[in-house]
Amino acid sequence: MAWSSAATPDGGPALFARHIACLAALCASPVWAGENLPEADSGSPLAPFFADAELTGNLFFFYRDRQRYRVDTGHDETILHHATMQSNVEFSSGFIDQTIGLDLGYFATADSENSGYPVHEISFFPWRNPWSPDFAKKDTRSGGSLYKAHLKIQHGAYWARLGYFQPTGPGVLGVNWSLLPGAYLGGESGWQSGPLTVAAAYATQYKAPWYQDTYHFKKNDGLTDVAYLWSLGGRYAFSGHLTAELAYGQSQHYLKNAHFKVKYAPEPAWYLSYQLYLMGEHGDNTPGNEHFASTASQHYLAVLYQPRPWSLKAEFLHSRAPTSQPGHAGYFAYRLIGAYGGANGAYEPWWDSRSDWNHNHESALFTSLGRTLDDFGWNGWRISFALVRGWGGRVYGYAETLNERAYTADIGYTINTGRFSGTQLQLHYIHYDNQTRLPSWTGFKNAFQDERDLKFIISIPWRW
Repeated sequence: MAWSSAATPDGGPALFARHIACLAALCASPVWAGENLPEADSGSPLAPFFADAELTGNLFFFYRDRQRYRVDTGHDETILHHATMQSNVEFSSGFIDQTIGLDLGYFATADSENSGYPVHEISFFPWRNPWSPDFAKKDTRSGGSLYKAHLKIQHGAYWARLGYFQPTGPGVLGVNWSLLPGAYLGGESGWQSGPLTVAAAYATQYKAPWYQDTYHFKKNDGLTDVAYLWSLGGRYAFSGHLTAELAYGQSQHYLKNAHFKVKYAPEPAWYLSYQLYLMGEHGDNTPGNEHFASTASQHYLAVLYQPRPWSLKAEFLHSRAPTSQPGHAGYFAYRLIGAYGGANGAYEPWWDSRSDWNHNHESALFTSLGRTLDDFGWNGWRISFALVRGWGGRVYGYAETLNERAYTADIGYTINTGRFSGTQLQLHYIHYDNQTRLPSWTGFKNAFQDERDLKFIISIPWRW
């Protein structure tokens, strides 16, 4: 099913401006603005649909410059160099008769400059899905796309979403993010009673946010269809700020995911978590579609301590992705479809330090130190620094061990008062070092060579 409006590789800012004009006209219309609506008795069950509705959105500016070392030339190469504009609008209705409502979300995006590769994930890739890349195409696609459109239902302890949705209940399904989320076509339902929440989800299509339209699921060969994904999960909130979650899901005749998460926050300054992620596959996968020699796993530990104005984090990962032949993945990527952007999992570790730190036998340690600067009179400012070290990665057919490290630095500012309250500016720099001398993606299929990566983001929220 098509989600997008017309798009062209060279539409750029002009096309973006047309989409913004459409968004503005939509927001100013009587239906969206809440003016001159058909009058309804305040006691009518239909009245809350508009009376309790919200219209929100964001304007974004995203700049990125990424340089990567090439072993064959001995020099850096420009991978990404772009400036991109993006805007979104979301409508969330109230509930008719306290039971049924509607959520919608749409965004438009365009590059104002791009002299790097066309796969920067903020505008649209110049091909339609993860299995049919065409690297002869050099320009991103500008345009718009619907990323949320679902009925929402609530009745007592029961809730459901049907349509294009992002999973919210406990389960193994998650979405990819750029500035905005990906989405599944299908449904999710759940039930909550006291401390127990149970949810199930089912999907037949998906779109990552750097594709305009949904696509059907496929195995790695790009030919074998996968008809559906499903997920089932439960979360229990114990007394004393302790929660535990257990979930399991499958893709049709393909992959299996499961996880166990424990989180403990005894007081606002402390957060501790242990999480175990597991992956397996059906035994009937053909060569080219096999991922592991046996069950793959990843252990994650996290400790966060925030004695204001400071923030200290320490996180640890250990991955196992068993391999016995060159066709196996050799790394752990928690999702029910193998291709990147084909689907995503409910996976929490995120260090924004370029590598995924997830190769077979690899351990990785992330530490960071940050603080707000309000006590210096710099209200809204914050800084942070992080160090990541990964070691011990091994893959089939290579004697060399993967050791990698990264340093990151952040400066951020949030406007807290006035018309532009909530506006954020963030500058993020990454220096990544791959200590092997193997070319990018060689042997270690999810590893690339040394990089320097700089990104600057402005986000301006609005509410109608």
